[in-house]
Amino acid sequence: MEVQRRYVLKAVADPSVSYLYRTKQTNFEKIPGSPLCYWISDRVLKVFSLPKKINELGFSKKGLDTGENTKFYRLWFEVNNEADYWIPLNKGGKFRKWYGNHEYVINWSQNGSAIKRNGKANIRNEKFYFKPSVSWSDVTSGKLSARLTPSGFIFDATGPSYFGANLFSMLAYMNSKVFASIAALMMPTIHFTNGQVGLIPYNTQADSNQRIVFLSKANVLISKTEWNNFEQSWKFDYHPYMFHIADHHRNWTVEGAFKQWQKEADDRFNQLKANEEELNRIFIDLYGLQDELSPEEEDKDVSVRRACLPRDIKAFMSYFIGCVFGRYSIDTPGLAYAGGDWDASKYKTFIPNEDDVILLTDDDYFGDDRDVMNRFKEFLTTSFGSENLNENLKFIADALGKRGESSEEKIRAYLRDDFFKKDHLSTYQKRPIYWEFNSGRNGGFKALMYLHRYDRNTVAMIRTKYLHPLQEAYERKLVQQKKLEEDEQQTRQKNKYKKRITTITKELDELIKYDEKLQHVANLHIDLDLDDGVLVNHAKAQADTKILTPLK
Repeated sequence: MEVQRRYVLKAVADPSVSYLYRTKQTNFEKIPGSPLCYWISDRVLKVFSLPKKINELGFSKKGLDTGENTKFYRLWFEVNNEADYWIPLNKGGKFRKWYGNHEYVINWSQNGSAIKRNGKANIRNEKFYFKPSVSWSDVTSGKLSARLTPSGFIFDATGPSYFGANLFSMLAYMNSKVFASIAALMMPTIHFTNGQVGLIPYNTQADSNQRIVFLSKANVLISKTEWNNFEQSWKFDYHPYMFHIADHHRNWTVEGAFKQWQKEADDRFNQLKANEEELNRIFIDLYGLQDELSPEEEDKDVSVRRACLPRDIKAFMSYFIGCVFGRYSIDTPGLAYAGGDWDASKYKTFIPNEDDVILLTDDDYFGDDRDVMNRFKEFLTTSFGSENLNENLKFIADALGKRGESSEEKIRAYLRDDFFKKDHLSTYQKRPIYWEFNSGRNGGFKALMYLHRYDRNTVAMIRTKYLHPLQEAYERKLVQQKKLEEDEQQTRQKNKYKKRITTITKELDELIKYDEKLQHVANLHIDLDLDDGVLVNHAKAQADTKILTPLK
């Protein structure tokens, strides 16, 4: 077939327009009858006459395949944080530019000997492991998004990576609109393989442009800071609402903290967007595509998060639960405990629960650390001051959007009904670190446990120190409600007592059956191994019973 050599000017910024590029010639080949073939402008064509391709400046490589990812991969928060054989893994991930998507670890014990013995594995490009790189996701539904991966990572086939001396200028190029347009010509599918990316033309003048390098480094820092503000990051220190409580002498409002965080998040977003648009202008000028592309970025393509009150309040509640269990500490940045030896000296301001459990009930039956709302009020008082407690409770309750007659009822309802099933499971990708004990449909017994503090006696402790006392509290309340119902003359109020009596009776019946299951499991003294991951351990801990809320 004749290669077309006549060209007309045409903007090619639309990535839905597809082309075929002949790698051995600086020409485009038109496929007869194909609606995906267009003429190309001579300005764009000139880009392909650049003497260098990406893979001539460095190494664009594909990573390993283990053949059994479920055996060798874990989300980083599943395992013992002190186990040094779990190595950070670059596995691609969702659309995110500059930095982030650090979610997985790989079992590289004894230099990956178990993986290497696996006949299904393909250990590619091992000499590039642990080196810094620019990485991206092999499969994407839209544009390529490149990220700086620091040293210390292994990369797999879904996270192809570029290794070279010019990482920051290459990173800036891959995140530019110029790159996106050229990539749309050469890669019309959803795949961005290392081989295809390596063939994209590159203007080496970018490597000596200090402004490109400066902006690229700034963008990495902005994105890294934002990534670490959420507890999905292993570098998470505190929830953002806690950043400035010392400045206010721990006498502040949660609303004030939110507004401060909102401003910081907006400033970060706007700065990143401005930096990206400046980089677009530089690359557009460098590649001579002023008539083809505009530098403006859409908000949806700026991949740092702005403040969102409902999401951020729920994340604040998650941080609180982490402090209850000692995973986090108001006094210690980062992970205070995620396996290994417990260090009580890390907790001075807000002391974690002595037991690995917190009750989620419809009311406060004990008035002590067993009750989640008692602990939450103590947490708020400690961090934001006692005089602001009621105002802070109302602000949080309104943000959560639950029904109830008081702020405490609304917050309690969220923790009891929504925290685990609607938010924690989602945040931790159905590999939760807090597990919910659940007696059944009537919700007679609900409690949270922290996986990393579990031991073979945890279930027995929960049964004797929490389930049985709660059962007794229900029985006392049942007697009370019956007495009130007998003495009540007004029909409407009498019916309320009857309804409550029915509810408590159902809860007690449920607890009796649940107690039998807990006793069966407790007698087994089941040991868990964090290396096995959440799915295996969650099933193992129940011994074929249903004592925990399913991971759906």
